Amino acid sequence: MAQKIPDQTRVVVIGGGIVGCSVAYHLTKAGWKDVTLLERKVLSSGTTWAAAGLCAQVRATAALTKLAVYGTELYARLEEETEQATGYRTLGSILCAQTEARRQEYDRAAGMAKSFGLEMDRIGFDEAKRLFPLLSTDGLVATYFCPNDGVTNPVDTTQALAKGARLNGARILEEVKVIDITLKNGRVVGVETDQGPIKCEYVVLSAGMWSFALGRKVGLTLPAQACEHMHVVTEPIAGVTKDMATLRDMDGHIYVREEVGGLLMGGFEPQAKPWGMDGIPEDFMFTELNEDWEQFGIFIDSAIKRIPAFETAGIRHLSVVPETFTPDGIYMLGEAPGIDHLFVANSMNSLGIASAAGAGKALAEWMIQGAPAEDLWEVDVRRVFDWQVNAAYRRDRTVEVVGLLYADHWPFRQMESARPVRCSPFHERLAARGACFGTAFGWERANWFAPQGVEPRYEYSWGRQNWFDYSAAEHLAVREGVGVYDLSSMAQFLVQGRDALPVLQNLCANDLEVPLGKVVYTQMLNQRGGIEADLTVTPLPDGTYLIVTAGATETRDLDWIRRHVPSEAHCFVTNVSNAWGMLGLMGPKSRELLTRLTNADLSNQAFPYGTAQYIDLAYARVLALRMSYVGELGWELYIAPDFALGVFDALARAGREVGLKMVGLHALDSLRLEKGYKHWGSDIGPDDTPLEAGLGFGVKFGKGDFIGREALKKQRQAGLAKRLAIFSLEDPEPLLYHSEPIFRDGIMVSKNTHGAYAHFLGRAMGMGYLERSGGIDEEWIISGTYEIEVEGRRYPAAVHLQAPYDPQGERLRS
Repeated sequence: MAQKIPDQTRVVVIGGGIVGCSVAYHLTKAGWKDVTLLERKVLSSGTTWAAAGLCAQVRATAALTKLAVYGTELYARLEEETEQATGYRTLGSILCAQTEARRQEYDRAAGMAKSFGLEMDRIGFDEAKRLFPLLSTDGLVATYFCPNDGVTNPVDTTQALAKGARLNGARILEEVKVIDITLKNGRVVGVETDQGPIKCEYVVLSAGMWSFALGRKVGLTLPAQACEHMHVVTEPIAGVTKDMATLRDMDGHIYVREEVGGLLMGGFEPQAKPWGMDGIPEDFMFTELNEDWEQFGIFIDSAIKRIPAFETAGIRHLSVVPETFTPDGIYMLGEAPGIDHLFVANSMNSLGIASAAGAGKALAEWMIQGAPAEDLWEVDVRRVFDWQVNAAYRRDRTVEVVGLLYADHWPFRQMESARPVRCSPFHERLAARGACFGTAFGWERANWFAPQGVEPRYEYSWGRQNWFDYSAAEHLAVREGVGVYDLSSMAQFLVQGRDALPVLQNLCANDLEVPLGKVVYTQMLNQRGGIEADLTVTPLPDGTYLIVTAGATETRDLDWIRRHVPSEAHCFVTNVSNAWGMLGLMGPKSRELLTRLTNADLSNQAFPYGTAQYIDLAYARVLALRMSYVGELGWELYIAPDFALGVFDALARAGREVGLKMVGLHALDSLRLEKGYKHWGSDIGPDDTPLEAGLGFGVKFGKGDFIGREALKKQRQAGLAKRLAIFSLEDPEPLLYHSEPIFRDGIMVSKNTHGAYAHFLGRAMGMGYLERSGGIDEEWIISGTYEIEVEGRRYPAAVHLQAPYDPQGERLRS
């Protein structure tokens, strides 16, 4: 007999795949017993059932890796806890490199794994064949082994999570379809099902490819698209054993594991096939799609090359099923922007089995505590944008993003599909001057400029790429002359109303009780004192406050601010990110150039650093902020789009006389790192306080209460145990990107947050947090001998407590 739905429950989890069952399991384990999971058909019948069940630990970032590691730990003990078989086995995985480029990638990945506390080692071909006896090493350059990777049975593991949730009090109801989510005043109050309404306080949308349509009903952006994913299972093959390691040959686009004495082989082709653009059939349940042997041919050819026994093996079954992918290939997690108590956990990009346990645990902690327990920016649903639900964009981008899972993961690799989407007012002018555009959160951004006669396109490598010298020239032009870059992709908000100032004072660590036109650099903190946003606030003559923040965090920062405006406050926050084009004019000759185009007094006395004024520029009236993210004299110029080209052309004409150079965002990154400026999302984030990050100058304890103040007071009183330091390699040749291990006196103590080449200083630089349980001070930091590992080799590094370039900031104020 079908179980009757409840009239009311605390939490409704929509979706009975492995992710939804993981959320229910972790909520009930944490003590939230009144949890109801609703599945439209039966558990695991959407896409979970057809997964390969691979559980690899090493991911591209520390956060993603930590979530994946937790999955292997949970699955290993889940059967004993629930008495429900999971089929989990720790077999380890072999990674094959067919090219020198892939070897470099894996050498760097091994260092990254080390910085995450994981094992990933290069092994000889004989050892690889021992672990996977059918392996042919012909054409391979190197092989690597991750001993703690595992394999699990997706259906059994889902059932184990469901059983664990039931044992802890959850209801799990099958054959109940959720048709809508009910909101009141921007807050979840229930769901509508095909069997009637259910009142609730929280909803978790973990319905896989069905989440897109459900989200749209309440205005939630979930830009995900299903694609066909294929694997075959062979008849039994001599020499295959249950204890064989799994195998990934990304250059051949394939993964392989044992399956009932045979092999399961699938992969990620360079050009995928979107599915379900016109909707999902109502009767979809354990559904397989039409076979496409032509599409699967690339995998067959690679499998025969890597495992010769595959050529004569009988094929038991070709499985073709849909899997859901996001535009950046990373799943979506967290509270929906603008909707209280609606949480998202889906679109797992064919990595749902490996990621489900960690995602469920992280989301449960988020719901219970009211905030994430740690930095989850990489997976945060607030990183996506409304326009990304566009059907043509989802279709075209998904074709590419599936293939990128196993493509070479080059540094600075740019998406090629679904472009252009967003272009600044200066786009055509920059293109005419040789701009090589990259794409970030939809924006076409000039990353570097090719000189005349050079094609503006990337030639990827792990060493100095083709644009390295051109970007170096741009970097030095800003240091020695004057350069201009387009940062129209920055996000801007206006905060208005008679309560705007007290609202912002509560949100910001710095003091905003400042004279008109004073630009305040500040952080917005969480209750732990961690940095939730890094931005500037400028009071304008009309009584409003202009916030400028990173374009990538536009949705996230806007949501954070709006959630902290009290309902009774007379305060309004408006997103005006498309209202201006923005040019950064920077360098010691920037004043000389601007003076040719304006009658404004640009002297230090009349226009000091850290202030803003409206000035006439060419034929336009622009908002000029004397701020700099590169460490030089300069101005950020905010220009109405209809005046933008006129201002640009005037700057370009006048700039010929002073050597104005077009500058791309790669140079901007190297300039800011050379100056020791931090970047939210890599160097600073919700787990780092301003005191730890060296940003304590922006914390004004005396101004009164603000979010995070008490946590910072306690940290200041107790003394720091963690501090961000700057590092520079002594050898000018190696390049730093991110997550390279940092050693102090021969012991690994940190990892690089982000690296770039400091062209003025002539060496690669990075940053890393140093920790010491007994307290950390400058003497201890400086007294160590440091090395940074790059591709398996350690290089001596100097440590800096202040930026080695212009540490006193004299050039900013010149």
